[in-house]
Amino acid sequence: MDYRFDLGAWNRVFVVPADIVDKHLRLAGAAQLKVMLWMLRHAGESFEIGDISKALSMHEADVRDSMQYWVQTGIVSMCEGEIKPAPFVPGEKQDSAVKESPATEAPGEETVSSSEQEKTEEPDKHKRALSRPEKPDVKYLNQRMKNDPAVACLMQSADEIFGRITSNNDKQTLLLIHEYDGLPVEVILMLLQYAAGIGKTNMRFIEKMAISWAEDEVFTLDAAEKRIMRLTAGNTAARRVQRIIGAEPHSPTEKEIGYAELWIEQWHFSDELIRAAYEACVDTKGAYYAKYANSILHRWYNSGIKTMDQLSRMKQAESSTRKQKKEETGFKPAYDISEYEKTGMLGEEWDEA
Repeated sequence: MDYRFDLGAWNRVFVVPADIVDKHLRLAGAAQLKVMLWMLRHAGESFEIGDISKALSMHEADVRDSMQYWVQTGIVSMCEGEIKPAPFVPGEKQDSAVKESPATEAPGEETVSSSEQEKTEEPDKHKRALSRPEKPDVKYLNQRMKNDPAVACLMQSADEIFGRITSNNDKQTLLLIHEYDGLPVEVILMLLQYAAGIGKTNMRFIEKMAISWAEDEVFTLDAAEKRIMRLTAGNTAARRVQRIIGAEPHSPTEKEIGYAELWIEQWHFSDELIRAAYEACVDTKGAYYAKYANSILHRWYNSGIKTMDQLSRMKQAESSTRKQKKEETGFKPAYDISEYEKTGMLGEEWDEA
């Protein structure tokens, strides 16, 4: 497919939009910036992915990803190969680089100070773009390790924490986390120590966790300590549930941790009640389904069940009520709580929340 980046009268003027510098110079990867600069330089001309790939010595898939980055971040729009600056939507806040001066503001219109605007935009600053940024190359890595003692300490400490010599690829990822995602060295070290403690030293897992920390602005030692305490409690709760239901020990999934935190940390169910919900699930469904067990526990929680005696009395009362109603009317009730449990309808809404 032929592409055409149309800037109208500016086709022969090589300019760089202010938004690219103001908002994306720090966030965009080298590949994304190179592709954008190449397209700006060749504005008004038809080109193919292969032209950019050849000119920049990049794989065509990386070129496509880089182009998509600029579309997803709203800098440009693309339709059937036609690339244009993203249209201005009335009512949207103007970019700081093209804000009107006070003299041109409408009477009575509130102005937003630059400091207030920075506060408004702050939550999005640390979110990674949808397209994965390019890692720093080995030459840059070595330069940073040589010139910045903190970076050198990070790489050396990573080797000590993992008990092995980390590869250049691992080091490049750590540098990316530090410089692109903005995590301080001391916070990264706490993350690495936590990951090593749970036996997950795979750099892909560490990078995913680092992205989550950056998005949640875990940028201080205090915030990192609180995050690790919460993660540790969640893992402990999940492993406790594994023991209760007799499951083979394994690294819990995010859903398993979420259910375990809910049952143990929030609803404060005893081991006996969790086991009872597990057995009710298996008796009805023929196998264990955490989602269905959650629906049972959710009903018990809403009914104020805290002990096995209370559960027993509730079941007896429900059975007696159903029996009495059937005897009085001669008909089966319009609904039966056991049928609801069999279909797994209870707690469905909660589970999706």
